[in-house]
This record gives sequence, C-alpha cells and structure tokens, in this order.
Amino acid sequence: MTEGEKNMGFFSKLTNAITGGGIKVTLQCSEAVLGKPVPVRVSAAVTREDTDIQEVTIQVMANERVTVRNVVLAEKFGEQVREKHDDVTQVNTTFTRKFTVAGPQRLQTGQTYEWTGSFDIPVEERPTFKGVNAFHTWQVQAAVETKGNNPDSGWMEIAVTR
Repeated sequence: MTEGEKNMGFFSKLTNAITGGGIKVTLQCSEAVLGKPVPVRVSAAVTREDTDIQEVTIQVMANERVTVRNVVLAEKFGEQVREKHDDVTQVNTTFTRKFTVAGPQRLQTGQTYEWTGSFDIPVEERPTFKGVNAFHTWQVQAAVETKGNNPDSGWMEIAVTR
C-alpha cells in the first residue's frame, strides 16, 4: 500500500465519522393522536463499513410560532431614529423528547436493518394548529446514535390531533 492509499484510508475513516459512516436512515410514522401510541418504523441501510451503534432513537419536537404583522419599529441610524414597519415573529419550543427504539448492536455493510416501535405524546399537549398568524407544528426524526456524526432521517412534519 502506498503512502497516498494510507492517507486516503485515513480520510475515508474521518469522513465516515463526520457523516455518520454511510448509513442512510429513513422513517415511517403513523398518524399521531394525543395520549395514544404512535407507531414508527425506522430503517437503516449501511453502505460503507460495518458500524457499532449505541441506539436507534426517535426525536419528537413541537414548536409554536406567532407572527405580529406590520409592527412599527424604531431604528437608529447614527444620530437619527427612523420608523420601520416589519413583521415580528417569536418561536418557542413547546415539547421535545427522545424515545429509544433499539439498543446497542453492530450493523454490517450491505445490509438494511429495520426496527419498529412507538412513542406517545401526552394528552395535555397541544395538537397541530395552523392559523393566519399562529402555528403549532410537530416534527419527528429518526437517528442512529454512533461514533462521530449521528446519521438521521431529517425532520418530518406530522399532524397531531386530539
């Protein structure tokens, strides 16, 4: 093996640690109803090298966004103060939780793994709401916790009802 091949092997391993080691994660999520289990299916396709994982998780998050339109704001430019009309938006996270779907295991190259599980959103939480100036939205994401950057499915918006 040449010195260049050794260096490329090192950078390949470094890239795997940064990108999550070549694992493509997908998530399927059923309809969500407050207070009832929400079934999920997580799959992970391993494309680069065998990987030890710590766990497979589902992350759930809700955000409330409120916008007040056409607010008069004062801006200072040097010694002058000018009025400016703008929309003001505030975002608050109202719920965040992580649920474990599977524990530690070794994933092998060329294989696709699938796990099923569920999570629940307490009945006292707010359902999805989309109005003119206010929104309450829910998102879920599956992740494979591993050394380096954890590969994930990306955030997926879901509707949550009562």
